Amino acid sequence: MLGYLRIRGLALLDDVTLELGGGMSVLTGETGAGKSIIVEALSLLRGARGRAELVREGEDAATVDACFEPSAGLWPRLRAALDEHGIPVDEDEGVVLRRIVSRGGRGRSFVQATPTTQAVLGRVGEHLVDICSQHEHHFLTHPARHLDVLDAWAQLGAERAAQAAAHRAWRDVVERHQALQLAARDAGARMDYLRFQIDELEQVSPEPGEYEALRGRLSLLRDAQRWAEFARDAHDLLYESDDAITSRLGGLLDRARRGGEASELLAQMKEQLTAAQVACEEAARSAARFAGELELEPGALQLAEERMHELEGLRRKHGVSVDALVDKLEEMRQELASLDRAEDDLAALEHDVQRSHAACVAQARTLHEARVAAAQGLARAVEQELRGLHMPGAQLAVRVEAPRPDEPGPTGVDQVQFLFCANPGEPLAPLSRVASGGELSRVLLAIKNALAHEDRVATYVFDEVDAGVGGAVAVAIGRRLRSAAAGHQVLCVTHLPQIAAFADAHYRVDKRQHKGRTITRVTRLDDEQRVEELARMLGGEDVGPSAREHARQLLADARRDAPGPDRRGKARGGAARSEGARSEGARSEGARREGSRSEGSRSEGARSGAARGGAARGKRSTAR
Repeated sequence: MLGYLRIRGLALLDDVTLELGGGMSVLTGETGAGKSIIVEALSLLRGARGRAELVREGEDAATVDACFEPSAGLWPRLRAALDEHGIPVDEDEGVVLRRIVSRGGRGRSFVQATPTTQAVLGRVGEHLVDICSQHEHHFLTHPARHLDVLDAWAQLGAERAAQAAAHRAWRDVVERHQALQLAARDAGARMDYLRFQIDELEQVSPEPGEYEALRGRLSLLRDAQRWAEFARDAHDLLYESDDAITSRLGGLLDRARRGGEASELLAQMKEQLTAAQVACEEAARSAARFAGELELEPGALQLAEERMHELEGLRRKHGVSVDALVDKLEEMRQELASLDRAEDDLAALEHDVQRSHAACVAQARTLHEARVAAAQGLARAVEQELRGLHMPGAQLAVRVEAPRPDEPGPTGVDQVQFLFCANPGEPLAPLSRVASGGELSRVLLAIKNALAHEDRVATYVFDEVDAGVGGAVAVAIGRRLRSAAAGHQVLCVTHLPQIAAFADAHYRVDKRQHKGRTITRVTRLDDEQRVEELARMLGGEDVGPSAREHARQLLADARRDAPGPDRRGKARGGAARSEGARSEGARSEGARREGSRSEGSRSEGARSGAARGGAARGKRSTAR
């Protein structure tokens, strides 16, 4: 469940902290006070798009920190999602999420203090919290979403993943086959082109390092006369002339040798003169060889220039360096060989297309059969929920059709549609055509409650799902929400006192003026404050004795409906704080944390005492 939530710099919420317990909690307050902003904060932890306009005026960024303590039944799926992305987790520490939305549009996401992407944060968050809002009614009118509801009920996540993988494998093979077909269509012209290019390169036969060596040789050949004269002069000066350096060094060396070993310095000079004579002789020999190289046969310069012209032409033609022409030649040889094998490859790929398509169709058929088997169970479970929402005669049918069974998609071949009638004797028709706004609210709540029995997430958030209802229906909705809270944590935003009366913990959201700015405060209400708030919701700002009496009666009636002391004990205290200070309302035993750690780190108040313990796993309806 959600044990700790801190929101900073998000719209009207400058700094608000909630520490929640199990069971059912409600948020009430005037329209525009900021209740739905709290829901918006939770949606950010589910990967919703972070809009720059959400950031409070004067702040650079908005930050949402939350700590969840999942139930034992949720951990296997949650751990698999975390392991998939290499995020370490300790079950004793819970799961800590953080989302930062900056005014500049760039945001950051963290799971367990590990930086991650918004998409990964969303995949983890979807395992932890489910949000049902008044704006979600529209999904009931779109049959494409009905498929998701049925699969969630039937717990077909693994089967859908297998179908998506089978479809992806089939499409990958189809794309490769199409690409090879397209290539084969022009293969003849391409093969002729490749053969010509390969033949041209093989005739020139460039070698690695040849280009730079040839450039240096051309530089010499183009000034051969000057360099030949230099080589002859060097040889004469060093060795050949009567007054050559080597001869003069030899004379000095003879004189030094006559001194014997009379002096250490003289001995060093003999060694140095010997080395100098040897070096000059080697330089003279090199000069002679250099001069010999420059005495080339006629046409050597022309041949070198023609070779350079060939290499330059190939370099420009293929757009690579001369050294890379060797690799280019090998690439073209491999492509030509591949085209030679294209016919065999096409035949093999055609077989792969048929095989992968058959596997995809078979997986889709398995998924279809599972959906057909689960459809009646979902319908009966929703009808059972609707009976508790003052719709005793309502009927729901889940139609599963596969109009094109041989054309599977990533979700299979099925079209799923909910058919509905609110009253006995009326024909079933598409839900979008026959349900009123109030009926849609109840159908949505019934579906969410039915799915809650499958223990999909730890925390359910209901944001003003009471649209278009009141009176006894509102009481029924409150009762069903508290029933859902028997196995899950429920957080509900409502304007109806009949629903708020069923809460285990009641929070009031107010707008206030502080230093010339509008801020939102969240207060946990004690029993007397609850009476005042319910009375306000019943009768407006001018609360009188009759409204208070009515509020007390609502609370008394709701308590009489409570399942028992064990159920009440699950909802031990939560708390609300703003700007790091405790609220005016009742303080829970576990509300002991202040602030949160720096970006990417766990919030210091990541878990309250109230957040301990997982919600019990619900069981699938026997109607299935």
